[in-house]
Amino acid sequence: MFFYLMHIVHLLTVILWIGGLAFVTMIVLPMAIKTPDALQKVLMFQRIEHRFASIARAYNLITGISGFIMMFMMGWHKLLFTRAGIPLTVMTMVWVFWFVMLFGLEPIIIKKMLENMAKSGAQMDIDGVFKKLNRMHWFMVAISLAAAAAGALVAHGPLSLY
Repeated sequence: MFFYLMHIVHLLTVILWIGGLAFVTMIVLPMAIKTPDALQKVLMFQRIEHRFASIARAYNLITGISGFIMMFMMGWHKLLFTRAGIPLTVMTMVWVFWFVMLFGLEPIIIKKMLENMAKSGAQMDIDGVFKKLNRMHWFMVAISLAAAAAGALVAHGPLSLY
């Protein structure tokens, strides 16, 4: 019963997390990119992204904890980095990527970006920065959906471990 509770928590958290990421990628970033005033563009994106970042960190921790609990409860950790465990390895590596991004690189990258903006003032290519952010977010959506697909294969597909 505990396993199924962890599975539900894991699944719902992943849905909320990827849904939030997709919202930022498909709605917020295009709106920011189309905003003509550079300051308004930055402020709008920063307000939304800053709020979502703390939520995404919580989702990352809950997803990781529930995923690792399920993996160790079922003995699936022995399958990591094996042919049979490719979907588990994909999910784990995507989770590690997100953990590093959310708890390590993102705060550093955003701080550096803000410092550069303060130093260069209006000379900074804000549109170029947002185009890069957009490409990076689409990459993150893609790998997150790949991890979700891997999870579906583990749970219900031909590679089902249940």
